[in-house]
Order: sequence, then structure tokens, then C-alpha cells
Amino acid sequence: MDRTGLECFVALAEELHFGRAAERCHISQPAMSQQIRRLEQELDVRLAHRTKRVVSLTRAGAVYLVEARKMLRQMDDAAAMALRTDRGEVGQLRLGITAPALFVIYPEIAAIFRRRLPNVGLVVREMTTAEQEHALRRGDLDVGLVHPPLDDPGLATEEIGCAPFHIALPVNHPLTRHESVQLSDLAREQVVIFPREIAPQLYDMILLLCREAGFSLKIAMEAHPAQSIIALVAAGVGIGFIASETQRIDRAGVAYRPIRGPSPQLTIGVAYHTDETAPSVRTFVAVAHEAGRAMR
Repeated sequence: MDRTGLECFVALAEELHFGRAAERCHISQPAMSQQIRRLEQELDVRLAHRTKRVVSLTRAGAVYLVEARKMLRQMDDAAAMALRTDRGEVGQLRLGITAPALFVIYPEIAAIFRRRLPNVGLVVREMTTAEQEHALRRGDLDVGLVHPPLDDPGLATEEIGCAPFHIALPVNHPLTRHESVQLSDLAREQVVIFPREIAPQLYDMILLLCREAGFSLKIAMEAHPAQSIIALVAAGVGIGFIASETQRIDRAGVAYRPIRGPSPQLTIGVAYHTDETAPSVRTFVAVAHEAGRAMR
């Protein structure tokens, strides 16, 4: 059963005249008759009574007309949906995102993306950069918000912004008396920091900056995600390195102070497969850059 046969039958049912129905479908009258016969043979039922002067639908034909119109509408809807999906206007986008990026930039990205493509749903999975790299390679993700660089040459990474680190302190800590702190102020402190595998280069940069400030970082505990670091700070385990926007996590017993002077920066990038052509991915990348510019 094809679309042409359905269209010919609907035209005949509405015109009740082979000549006018053929003209409406832009085919010859013999071709119209052939389409109707083929449809009747396929269904094994007579759809129309024919005489030299009169065409009328059988009872089966009248019932089938209702269903034929439904099928044509469904075909139109399916074709339109396929086209919109191909254009990236509908469907789902599988997004990986690191815990810091979830607080630092994702809310702005999500708001803009929903305005641009309201019929594309974001399916979000919180993952480390390394986990996203593997998932992108396997095809389990369409795009990711990561902390560059990535090792896989088959993945493209575009930097979209960065956020400074702040220090999370117990509210009764002496350093809370200052509006900001220097890294050298942390020389005697026990520190809670994320595990190195979460962001190896950033982890190493923090340790290097501390050495350049004249001390080696005393790590009391490693924790992930940021909520865990903040909870440990509140419990008095130590002070914590926190991406600035993560201060949105309201936790009693914790205060935040910016770092003045040389300090680590949390770089955020958008990653996708180098041969990715989906319009929704391209739109997401453009939106991520737009949100990143707002961070500066």
C-alpha cells in the first residue's frame, strides 16, 4: 500500500468521478482506474461501485475512506517529523557534564538552548571529563561540557570560558576576617580537594601554584563532587578549593573568599566528535560559546 494509491482513492471518493479524480491527481484516467483496482486487490475488498455514469462508495469504501485520510495525515506528520529531526529541531541531545560545569555554566546554556530549540530535550548525565571522553568515543553522548584538554584526537574541544577558584572556609576560621586570601595564607592549612583523576591538569596546576607560593599543599582529604567538599569544610575537616559559581550551594557553617594574586582557573570546554554534523549539536556549541561570553 503506497501513498499514491491512497491519494487516488481519496480523490475518487471525494469527486465520485474518475475523470475529475484523475485530473486532480495529475494522472490519466486509465492510470486512476489501475490504482483503484490495485488497492482493491491488495485489500481484497471492493471499495467503489462503477457504472458508465455513476461512481459510489461501497460500505467498506466509506469506512476505508476515514482510515485512508488518517493514514495520509500520519504520513504527512511522519515526514514532517523526520525533516524537523534532520534539521535538529526536535528529538533529544545526550549531554555529558562535569559537576563544576553543572553549577558554573549549565543553567545559562540550558535556558538559551530551550529558547532556540524548544522541541529538543536535553538528556543530562553528570560525568567526569575522562568518562565523557570515553562516552563520546563510544557514541553514548552527543556533546559534553568538559575541562580541557582531551587526549582523543577524534574529539574536538572548544574552550568556552573559565571560572576562578575560591576558598571555602568554616565560618569561624580566622581567614574569614579578610575579604580575600592569598595562596600563601594556606601554607599551614589542611585542604580538601577533588581527586586528581577528575581533572589531572587542574589538580597539578593547584599544587604547582602552591609550590610557587612557597609551600606544599597539605591534603586532608579528596572528595567529589563540590557538595562533598563543602560538607567536609562545614564539618571542620579542612578548607576547600571551590569553583566560584559553586558558592550557589547554600550550606550553613561555610564562608567563601576569593583568591587574590596567582590562582587556579577552572577551564570549561564543549567537546564533540570531529565528524559530528547534527544541527542540534552545532546549535548547542554556539549556545555554549554565548553563555561562556557572559562569564567574562
